Amino acid sequence: MNLLSKLTLLALVTTPLTALSLPDDWQQAMTILSDTAEIDRRAGTVIYEGNVILTQGTLKIQAERLLVLRDGDSLEKAVAEGSPALYEQQIEAGKPVTTAHGNRIDYYTVERRITLRGDAELQQDGNLFSGDQITYDMVSETVKASGNQATSDSVDNSETTPDGRIKVVIQPPKPKLPETQATEAQASEIQPPEAQQPENQK
Repeated sequence: MNLLSKLTLLALVTTPLTALSLPDDWQQAMTILSDTAEIDRRAGTVIYEGNVILTQGTLKIQAERLLVLRDGDSLEKAVAEGSPALYEQQIEAGKPVTTAHGNRIDYYTVERRITLRGDAELQQDGNLFSGDQITYDMVSETVKASGNQATSDSVDNSETTPDGRIKVVIQPPKPKLPETQATEAQASEIQPPEAQQPENQK
């Protein structure tokens, strides 16, 4: 094993992301920045610790600790841990950035999905999903959430209901004004006063 300090690692990942992602995301190198890194070449693992930031195109994961599992030259899985660990990505051009957080984030590059565990929350297109565990499929753009059934020794989770169920908040579409109201609204705009001619020009 080797211990590296202030390591910036460039790892080329050949696994393409979903077609719904921005076209150049999967074509870009993956960059991992951390304070320290411990590499086990035989096991194909790298452990990054301290202010870890993983980026690839618009995809970004921030964590206190990151475990990377490699299969040859490609990244198979990344496990991020933090309080919380953060994820964001521009899934589709012209839409808001998808953001998420959890005490642990499992990023599966082959299956192209992420799983959030512990105080998990995901926001997409103004909609909010929260629970003990959330799985987001980048290919189908589907979200699967599960709650944590309450027990006597369970940790309080404000993002779930008191009985441990999940919570989903879906924003309604923005109402559109009818053409007549829109026209009246435009007509009601206050116009600037006309300039008055000087007395000697009247």
